[in-house]
Amino acid sequence: MDFGLSDEQRMLKEVAQAFVAEVCPPERAKEWDEAETVPEELFKGLADMGWLALPFPAEDGGGDGGAIELTVLAEELGRASLDIAMCYVGGVVIGLTIHRWGSRQQRETLRERMFTGQLRYAVSMSEPDSGSDTAALRTRAVLDGDRFVVNGQKTWCTGAGVPGTHIAMYVRTGASKPKHEGISLLLVDPGLPGVQLRRTPTLARRVLGTYEVYLTGVAVPADGLVGPLHGGWPVMLSNLELERALMSGAYVGVAQATLDEMLAYAKQRIQFDRPIGTFQALAHKMAALQTEIDAARMLAYRAAWLVSRRQPAAREAAMAKLKGSETYVAATRLGMQILAGHGFSTESIMSFRWRESIVATISGGTSEIQLNAIARAMGLRTY
Repeated sequence: MDFGLSDEQRMLKEVAQAFVAEVCPPERAKEWDEAETVPEELFKGLADMGWLALPFPAEDGGGDGGAIELTVLAEELGRASLDIAMCYVGGVVIGLTIHRWGSRQQRETLRERMFTGQLRYAVSMSEPDSGSDTAALRTRAVLDGDRFVVNGQKTWCTGAGVPGTHIAMYVRTGASKPKHEGISLLLVDPGLPGVQLRRTPTLARRVLGTYEVYLTGVAVPADGLVGPLHGGWPVMLSNLELERALMSGAYVGVAQATLDEMLAYAKQRIQFDRPIGTFQALAHKMAALQTEIDAARMLAYRAAWLVSRRQPAAREAAMAKLKGSETYVAATRLGMQILAGHGFSTESIMSFRWRESIVATISGGTSEIQLNAIARAMGLRTY
């Protein structure tokens, strides 16, 4: 059993570390978050490094990278912030979905515009009454000649308002079909008449921003359909395991960075004539946290390894997502306790980590949903 990275993967890790240090260190990520700024230098950098093309086949202009390479990148970008990692992971995962299910023209658009950073994708699933129960979506698209007419409301669409973004939107095209049927994936240009975006104020994750999307009589060209008409449910699930593995890598990266920050503080902060990290009460907590982070890292890379070999990974990806997100929350809570007043100041990176961590156990499938998936894999029916 080999737990190591290849020479190429280690080089990728080192290059990614240098990229974060130069382009998006935590201090800059915090500034972007507070200013709600879209960092063009970040997106340009991701394209210039060839990372937007990395996971796609070489014959289509990609880099033939696999799930392990993507997890390495997600972990290192996560050291900047979870939102920075999402700037990469979110677009790449939906791009892979389009590549797998899309038309030749849609794949060509990926090569010409997404790989070069000219076009970004945001995925839209949730609605006011459809979150964890994604199949309950109601936004309706009716095929009318060479177009779909779309009406409805989507929520929690990350990055929908970033310039140059198209929304990969799951809609109901078969109103009379069963719940998990009659769903389709459409590519929607938010600049179309009838589309209105409203940015949702959030505690963190404000680099990409989170949006409500209102659609009133929106005419989407029929060639914007990705995959089979009424067959969007398997499209939606097709990269779920990969997404969870990558986000788990990001959780590990940001949790490790959080521990590194509190460890550095604990070594230099003097109280009672000694560094506070030498007190057993704090030393044991940080040692236990490092153990939890290492466990989360192993789960993330196990899931990525299975995905890279096209083996079933639903249970393992759910475990990785559960452990990674819960560990990030635990890391920031301990970091705030160790940094005390310094962490409580909104000028500190730790306060930024704490704000950002809260959504980790909610977005991308709540911890409870992950536990349901694990329980089902164990043969337990959940309700």
